Amino acid sequence: MRDRFRRNPVTAGYLLAVAGLALLMRFVFADGMSAQIVESLSTNTGNLAHHPVNALVGSAFVLDPGDGVVFTAVALLGLAVCLGAFERVVGPWRAVGVALAGHVGATMAATAVIALGAYPVDLSEVVDVGVGHVAFAAGGAVTVLVPVVLRGPWLAVLVGYPLLVAEWFGAVPEFDAVGHVAAAVIGAGCGALAARRFFAFAGR
Repeated sequence: MRDRFRRNPVTAGYLLAVAGLALLMRFVFADGMSAQIVESLSTNTGNLAHHPVNALVGSAFVLDPGDGVVFTAVALLGLAVCLGAFERVVGPWRAVGVALAGHVGATMAATAVIALGAYPVDLSEVVDVGVGHVAFAAGGAVTVLVPVVLRGPWLAVLVGYPLLVAEWFGAVPEFDAVGHVAAAVIGAGCGALAARRFFAFAGR
């Protein structure tokens, strides 16, 4: 465990923080306090207007109780594998930058769609937390590391899956799908840029 943390400090540290907060909310904090944490860190328009930094950063560390066990487990496993692989290649700081860009960019994309009034209900106070944006950004980031022939299909799966399982409102998918697609695309773009700069710096 210590060796794995040394090799992947960002990935291991992030997963430990997520797991630690989840355990505290499940077994230590009262239900009311846990609900208050989720509500205060949700990246809805109200929280982004009043405390944007806390919401943007904190929301990535809170597991969404509405995601379900299967999605959460797959997202955490994919995040561990993809972000860990990317971090080992380009280093921890570039990994942080890509994960942060994917999470923030995806949140802004989903918030913009909500603000445009694309949905029939008011979502200004919706609960939007979880590791999904970071997971999809990490998945997009490793696109640059897979064999060239597989990059297109890999990215197509990352982008296509959220759209396939999403609920649609006319021509617009639900905001979660918008965020996940944006995270994958941003992760792929930033991952390619980070890897290119790293290889150029390393002379490879």
